[in-house]
Amino acid sequence: MNKFIQIRMIPVAILGVLLCGAGLLWPESEYKRPLTVAVNTWPGSERLVTACDASNTQDLRINLVEMSWSTAVLAAFRKHVADAAVVTLDELIRLEADGARPRAVLILGISRGSDAIMGHNGHRWFWDRHRQPKSPDGTMENGVPVSMESLRGKNIGVELRSSSEYLLRHALAAYGMSFQDVEVVPLNLAETETAFKERGIDAVVTADPWSTRLQDKGATVIYDSSKMDLEFSRVLVVREEVLRSYPRELRSLVSACLEMSSNESAPATENGTNATLRREGLTPEQWQKSLQKMRLPDAAENRRLFHQKAGGLEECLKKMSREMLQMGLLQHEVEVSRLFTSEFLEDVP
Repeated sequence: MNKFIQIRMIPVAILGVLLCGAGLLWPESEYKRPLTVAVNTWPGSERLVTACDASNTQDLRINLVEMSWSTAVLAAFRKHVADAAVVTLDELIRLEADGARPRAVLILGISRGSDAIMGHNGHRWFWDRHRQPKSPDGTMENGVPVSMESLRGKNIGVELRSSSEYLLRHALAAYGMSFQDVEVVPLNLAETETAFKERGIDAVVTADPWSTRLQDKGATVIYDSSKMDLEFSRVLVVREEVLRSYPRELRSLVSACLEMSSNESAPATENGTNATLRREGLTPEQWQKSLQKMRLPDAAENRRLFHQKAGGLEECLKKMSREMLQMGLLQHEVEVSRLFTSEFLEDVP
């Protein structure tokens, strides 16, 4: 009986061996991880956050990683934790200089005051050094006009190796000053609002949503990005190899983002508790204030800025690369012509 059972088991054993062999030789299905996009907190990025959700389908996956400050986003991109990221133009140049091979595919927003150096009451903002700012009763503040120069020797909180540092260096240079003329206190953006309340900090370099909240609490804008034109744009960048690996995801994401109006990502609500406002920590009124401090280019303006020579993205990046070299932020100029591509903009109506 046992011998009979053993004979009957032989075909089963042979079949098992054949199946195992077939499993080893069968080609594995290639796993493709979702496109991972890193964004930090900024109201102008909310269109992209909403577009990521809109672009997700069964065969088209996009993961969004939200971070509170710029340097965390840059680190995620450099270390290949993120395939794409939202960065400013100076950060784009830094990434290229570091060998990260970033390529901008979309201009999300242009800061028109959304990024600012903010001080306590008593520091009054003015652009023309020949104009004497006056207090509400019509007299000069303490009889002396105050400006960036009033921060000489003061403590300024700033996130180093980010757009905040670029803004501070730019502002100081405009008044014939440098980092040696102030006391730099390293902070990340998420810490600027809390640090500002400490009397040891005379000013902070910050951005929305923190700058809008600080203004509502009585902080004064000393200098901001409204005079810097295209330089303070935020762009969606991807690594060079990602352009070839995720063309469908990128095309869908760019299209979905550009098809939204500026208000679609944060519609007004009765109680102001929608996801966007919670994420940004803003009331509906503050949200509208923050939108007034930025421009969100549509598809047509994106194509124009990507293509035109005079006044376009390439000219701006060349100028910034030279300035960053002079500021000591770069060891050499970078080749900016390869830093952007408009291929995902061409099909967007």
